[in-house]
Amino acid sequence: MSKFSPLFVIYSQQFLSMKHLLFTLLSLVAFIGSASAQLTEQQQIQKLNLAYQHIRNHYVDDILLEPLVDEAIRATLHELDPHSQYLTREEMERFRARLNGEFAGVGIRYIVHNDTLVVRSVLPNSPASRVGIMPNDRIVSINNNNVVGIDIEEAQKLLQGAADSKLSIDIVRRKEHKPLNISIKRDYIESKGVSASYRIGDVGYIAISTFTKPLSNEVYSAYKALGDIKSLVIDLRDNGGGSLTAGIDLSSMFLTKGDLIASTDGKIGSNTYHKKQDRITITTPLVVIINEGSASASEIFAGAIQDHDRGVLVGRTSFGKALVQRIYDLKDGSGLILTIARAKTPSGRIIQRPYEMGKGEEYRKDEARYMHPDSIQHDNDVTFYTLHSGRKVYGGGGITPDIYIAPDSITLSQAIVEAHNSAMFEHAIIDYLDTTNIDILKREHHTIEDFSKDYTLDNKLLNIFNRYIGEAELTDIDNRFIATMLKSLIAEHLYGSDARYYIYSIDFDNTLGQAIAIANDEELMHQTLTAH
Repeated sequence: MSKFSPLFVIYSQQFLSMKHLLFTLLSLVAFIGSASAQLTEQQQIQKLNLAYQHIRNHYVDDILLEPLVDEAIRATLHELDPHSQYLTREEMERFRARLNGEFAGVGIRYIVHNDTLVVRSVLPNSPASRVGIMPNDRIVSINNNNVVGIDIEEAQKLLQGAADSKLSIDIVRRKEHKPLNISIKRDYIESKGVSASYRIGDVGYIAISTFTKPLSNEVYSAYKALGDIKSLVIDLRDNGGGSLTAGIDLSSMFLTKGDLIASTDGKIGSNTYHKKQDRITITTPLVVIINEGSASASEIFAGAIQDHDRGVLVGRTSFGKALVQRIYDLKDGSGLILTIARAKTPSGRIIQRPYEMGKGEEYRKDEARYMHPDSIQHDNDVTFYTLHSGRKVYGGGGITPDIYIAPDSITLSQAIVEAHNSAMFEHAIIDYLDTTNIDILKREHHTIEDFSKDYTLDNKLLNIFNRYIGEAELTDIDNRFIATMLKSLIAEHLYGSDARYYIYSIDFDNTLGQAIAIANDEELMHQTLTAH
């Protein structure tokens, strides 16, 4: 019998006074704490295993250990830094697919419209594009299963699957008298890191949503497609990062051979230095947009660009996440994403902002650091200097931009906010495309620039949208927003997804507008990068 048996506890509860019971329990806790403090690390692991053996063998009811173990691992990691985490097998599969930039599917974007799956866009060179699926096609059956009334998550499970596996889809198309049966072979669909790329005059623009492993190749392809540009804007707003390797590779494209990109320090690979390798170099003048949602690999890239005086950073102070994680697989397919190192910029700045162990929620809610330039604390103890012109830059949490741009302030009525959140704009476009042939617009407006300048919104489309929002009272800014959103969706249908971002950014993206103005101002960029 163990020294502190269940019988002893029962006896104490029945016969000791409350005061004596409290004293006994405190003594017991103190004894266990004292004993555990003397255990070696190996003995602590053995202690944990023994506790689970007792639960499995002696607990009064039959229980599943798996959820208990999962929760114990989560609770343990919760007491560490805010970025270490435990993922189940299913979560690990999704995480790896995101990180590698690929999953197997058919390559369509869709929404549920009047209980039916409606194709909104088809990815170029995807299985869906190769078999002729078109925007506004209704998917009514998948593998002979009626999917009318299905939700998005269930549809996603049916459409995704192993590469080279086949599925049969029945679609209803405008002007076709009966459903079309289409056989599709699933293939790997690259999860694009580049979310948009286009020109605004002589300035090229590339928006990056995540750092997947193929990102540098994507960015280079997008850059070449822009043609002869005067300067380049890279948009990292709300980019939460991804692969550290992708951040190093992207930085390499804009620096000189041998330039330090970042250093990492931890128990594994202490003081590892990542430098520019002998590969493609882009020398075009550069502006990088960051904000409070730019984190991790985004900050590695932004910090390297700033420290080498390679480009002008604009926007707001970044998130401040520079803890490096490694994936550790467990035998059942689950895994740990465990922090193993801290990263620094080339000048030696610590990007990671302070945190308390086990207080991840408070860490994520800290918003004061970016709301106004005066709120950015420039601590002289964490002052550093760029490596070429010797400009002052600051560590201690996040990357501070060279030029601050306040958050866009667009105040929309609640009705329009709800309309946007519930995809009413998309639903209105579907109804419009069902009754209108807009392909003639592409013959009238050969380029997106022509369309942006000359297109006038169809009153028929406005009337369709107004039926969705009812009798809501609209402000001037509401009406302008409605016109821009509907126009951008028409542009997407005609010219592709980049056109949607292009139309919106010209009318409503104040931050991008200022970044473009800076990119067009050679003197301002020179002064910013050489000022001491």
